[in-house]
Amino acid sequence: MEITGGISKKWVPFLFPVLVFPFLMGQAPFTPPLNSWKKVDEGFEVRSIHLQGQPFQVPFKVRTLRLELTRFPVRVIDSRDFGANRLEVKAMVQKSQALGAVNGGFFLPDYRPLGLLIVDGRETSPLRKADWGIFMIQDQVPKILHTKDFLPDKNISQALQVGPRLVVGGRELTMKRQIARRSAIGITYKNQVILVNTEDTDAYAQDLARIFWLSEDEGGLGCRDAMSLDGGPSAQMFVEYKSLKIAIPGGWGVPNGVGIFKK
Repeated sequence: MEITGGISKKWVPFLFPVLVFPFLMGQAPFTPPLNSWKKVDEGFEVRSIHLQGQPFQVPFKVRTLRLELTRFPVRVIDSRDFGANRLEVKAMVQKSQALGAVNGGFFLPDYRPLGLLIVDGRETSPLRKADWGIFMIQDQVPKILHTKDFLPDKNISQALQVGPRLVVGGRELTMKRQIARRSAIGITYKNQVILVNTEDTDAYAQDLARIFWLSEDEGGLGCRDAMSLDGGPSAQMFVEYKSLKIAIPGGWGVPNGVGIFKK
C-alpha cells in the first residue's frame, strides 16, 4: 500500500549530522558513484550502480536502462497474446520481438493479472480499486499517476497498474520497511523512461525510492516520478540488443511485462 508521506530536498541540510555520525562511528557515508551511463544506441543507455553506506540500509546493486521514447518506445506485453498465462521475461522478449523487457504487475495464483492493463490501446485487464499507481503512455508521453486520478482516454496506448509509487512530482515517498528483489519504472524530468532491476541482491523499498529521487549529481537517477513493479521472485530483466546482453532471471514466469521496442 502506498504511503503518502514524503521527504523534501529542503530538509537535506538537516540530514548532515545524521550522515556524518555513522562515519565517526566507523561506518562510511554514501559516496555518490560517478555518472557511468553507457550508450548502447542513440536514445538507449545502460548503467550498473553499486550502492552502499549511509543513507542506504543495506548494500545493493541495480541494473538500469534509460530510454528516449521517440526512438525506443515501451509497450506492455501480455503473455496471453502468445497463448500462455505466464512467460519468463526472456520468452516475452523473443516472442514479441522486443529488444528487452522487465516484469510487470501483480497477479492471482492462477496468473490472471491484477489491475489495469492496456496493450496497444486495447484494455486486456480492468482497473482495480486499489492504492496503487498506473504507468501509462498517453499521447506518446509517459506518465505515472495514482489509481484515483486515472481517466479512460482513447489516446492511452499503454497502461500498467501496480505499485506502490516511489517518487511523486519530485518527492520521495515514505515506504514500508520491506526487503526483497526489486524491479521498478521511473520517468525523468526530460520524459525519459528508466527501467530498474536489482542484480543478485535484495533492496529495501525506501532505498529504491531514494535512488530514483536523488539527482544524477548525487548519484541517483533523477526521476520526477517512479513506481515499483512486482518484486520478489517476479523481478526479472532480459535485454539483447547490439553489444548489450542482460539476463537477470526471476523465480517464475509472469503474466505481463514492459517491453522495449525500436521505432
